[in-house]
Amino acid sequence: MKTTPLAARRPLRAAALAATAVLALSACGGSGSGGGSGDDDRLSVVYVPGLTGNPFYNTVGCGGAAKAAELGVDFQVQGSPEFDVARQTAIVNAVVADAPDALMISVTDSTAMKLPLAEAKAAGIDVITIDGDLEDKGIALTNIQSDNEEGGALAAENLAQLVGGKGAVLGINQSPGNPIGEAREKGFKDKLAEYPGMTYLETQYSENSTATAAQIASAAATSNADLVGVYTMSTNNTEGAITGVREAGKTGVVRVVGYDTSEPILQALEDGTVDGVVVQYPYGEGEMGVQSAVDASQGKDVPREQTAPFVFATPENQASEEVQRYVYKTECS
Repeated sequence: MKTTPLAARRPLRAAALAATAVLALSACGGSGSGGGSGDDDRLSVVYVPGLTGNPFYNTVGCGGAAKAAELGVDFQVQGSPEFDVARQTAIVNAVVADAPDALMISVTDSTAMKLPLAEAKAAGIDVITIDGDLEDKGIALTNIQSDNEEGGALAAENLAQLVGGKGAVLGINQSPGNPIGEAREKGFKDKLAEYPGMTYLETQYSENSTATAAQIASAAATSNADLVGVYTMSTNNTEGAITGVREAGKTGVVRVVGYDTSEPILQALEDGTVDGVVVQYPYGEGEMGVQSAVDASQGKDVPREQTAPFVFATPENQASEEVQRYVYKTECS
């Protein structure tokens, strides 16, 4: 997408944000820790994650802060500890009032976040979506995310190989209607259909509760003799399924493959209690977001859709340099 140079649209202003950042950005190599740089010649970029404390979103912030330090950009992170549309809307409104040059955001809802982000665009702020686009494609300058259907297919192929192409699989997702979860489900089911000896039972929903995911996995592993695998489509579901399968006494019999990493999931990979996870590259997505903001400010072409790679981590390769490059961070190094 061709953009108008920032200098021709409005003066550069550094964002002066409250110190509720997700990360200690000074430790990430960022340009500040929540108070703005005070240098009106610096491009200012703010990242609003889906929620704070989440390893994926934290790592986006780390990548953004590192790229900002490299390019001389003022970079801040603000978010809520809850995955909540109303809370994210309030944060976006506050950020817009401070008039940064670009707003990177991982939206909590692809429809409900339309209005506050349309107002950001109308205020001359470049909107950059990370890990999930808005339903209205005309608002964001660019959307940066992994190909979720491809990731689901990768999980299905690895699970089918683990179980010899035979048996039943249960899916656990966050909630109905979530476009990311639906894409991960579609990719998995389409690939699994290529294995005639395998059956996809259904998708059950945890509402992002680890405890609920554990209950779902435990009940399925206990009651279904044909169950050979559980496919989980987010961090909390993966953590919960590991626990549920273990509580049912079926670790190693009912295989668990899923999405994303966390400290418990990394430990489970080391222990062999999870059989594999699709690991996205949020660090790279953060870098791409800041680079896109800089390119837009200079009037360069910015692609409307940008994809980030991923890797499939297993107990056998989890310690490799390649996989460790993708692993999500709780703190920036």
